[in-house]
Amino acid sequence: SHHTAKENRDNFRRCFLDMGHVLVELLWFKNTTKSVMCDVLEYCLSDDWGYSFLFKFGHCLQRGDESDTEVDRQVAQLIVAEFSHFKEVLTMVWNEETSQKPANDTVHGIKGQRRKGGIMEELHIKRDALLESFHSFDAQYKKLLGEYINPDADMNELIQTTAAITNKFKPLDCGSGWGEEVKQQIPYILAGVFTVFTIRRS
Repeated sequence: SHHTAKENRDNFRRCFLDMGHVLVELLWFKNTTKSVMCDVLEYCLSDDWGYSFLFKFGHCLQRGDESDTEVDRQVAQLIVAEFSHFKEVLTMVWNEETSQKPANDTVHGIKGQRRKGGIMEELHIKRDALLESFHSFDAQYKKLLGEYINPDADMNELIQTTAAITNKFKPLDCGSGWGEEVKQQIPYILAGVFTVFTIRRS
């Protein structure tokens, strides 16, 4: 069951990592080991919850653990790259790694100005609010990936849900500024858009 799988995910990770060492270090057994590992991953997908479980599991492998050795981390990343079951994880990691700066650095580097009476004056930037919005986006993005990674998931449902959020604010007059209600929904709109992009690109 999903509950049992989540309870034993750490043990499963350790066993799978050990198999990864065999895959990498004992070339004589590479084909056999890869076949067994592939069968295990396929078995996980025999239940609907398996897609979400493997996405989180792959992300856990890619991220690493404090108890991992350097070789463990290399093997874990090789596993994620070797099996197509983790392709959405690779796409997400690619999106993260191609960002030029961490969110904190980007937000704290923002400067604002506005023209008032022909004079430029400094504009206060709500940096804490921007960072909070980013964290809301990041959490929702990963949540949606876990839900819609299943090939049988209704992607149109996600698209329609995201479109419905934006349609609530039509017509939107940019000249009058965006209210708090609009600003609070932007992370969820972007999370929907990037989830569709990630899954369809994988």
